[in-house]
Amino acid sequence: MTLTPGSTSPGNPMALLVRSLAHPSTDPPTLVSRARAALEWQGSDFLVGLQGYGELMDTLEVTADLDALVRLGDPTSPPLRLLRAINASATGLRVTRMATLPSPWRWLRVDESVADLSGVALRQQAYADLVGALGRAGLTFRVLADDTPVEEVLAVGRSLGSAVVDLDEVDAAGPDAQPVAGFLDDLDPLTYGLISREERDSAGAVDVVWLSMRAPLESAGTLMQALEKFSALGLNLDFLHSDPLEPEQHDFYLGFRSGADNLSALQTALAEVHFTSRVLAWFRIPSEPTP
Repeated sequence: MTLTPGSTSPGNPMALLVRSLAHPSTDPPTLVSRARAALEWQGSDFLVGLQGYGELMDTLEVTADLDALVRLGDPTSPPLRLLRAINASATGLRVTRMATLPSPWRWLRVDESVADLSGVALRQQAYADLVGALGRAGLTFRVLADDTPVEEVLAVGRSLGSAVVDLDEVDAAGPDAQPVAGFLDDLDPLTYGLISREERDSAGAVDVVWLSMRAPLESAGTLMQALEKFSALGLNLDFLHSDPLEPEQHDFYLGFRSGADNLSALQTALAEVHFTSRVLAWFRIPSEPTP
C-alpha cells in the first residue's frame, strides 16, 4: 500500500469527513490526477495507492470514507476478476462512474548521441500496456518498477537511447527529447471507473448495468427462465459470464443497457423465478474520450 499525502492532512480529524481516493499504485501520479479529474471526483487530496483487486476491495470494505479508481478495460466486457471482486463486497460497493483517457504513454528519443535506438526504458505498467505495440520495434526493454521516479526512467533511457513516460512527464526529458513516431500513434484509450457506495439518481437515463444473479437451486432450464425476463423487457446483453461456485450452482454476471424503471422491473421479475440479483455497476458511457 502506498500513501500519497496532499493538501489535506490525514492527521486532521476533519479530514475523516471528506472522502479520499484509492488508485492503482501501478499508474503514475500524473495519470491518476487526470483520471480523477475526468471522473469529476471531488474529495480529499489524500491518495491511497493499492495493488490488485484483492487489496483494493479489502481496504474499501473497512474504510467507509474511501472511493476507488480502477481500470475497467472494455466496459461492455469487463474482467471476470473485477466482477467477482465487486460481487464479494458486503457493503454495497459498485462502479458508479466511468471516464476514458487517451493513451497516456509517450515514447521519446532522449539521447541524440545514440545513432540507433538499442532499447527503451519504461515502467512495468507501461510495458504491460505497450508490449504488443513496441514489440514490433525489435528493441531491448529495460523494465523498471512502477514507483521509479521519472528522472531515473530518463537516466536509464539515455543509456539506451529512448524512454517511455506519461504525457505529463515529457517536459522532464528536456527540450532536446524527440517523440518516436509510428508505434504508439493508434493506441486504445484507457477506461477508468469509480467504485463507490454512492447512490445515483438516474431515473430515465440509459446506462450500462452490470448485474450478478444466482438461483439457490439450479436445474435444466433455470438460466433460460431468467434470460426470458431480460427478453421480455427488451434488454439485450453485452456479456454473460457463468462462474461456477460448486457443482450445479453458479454466479451469473450480465451486462446490458437499462434505465432505472427497467432495472427495477427486471430485478422484480428475476425474484419471481427465484433468482437473487445485485447491481455491480451503473454508469453512463461518455460520448467521446476525455481530452
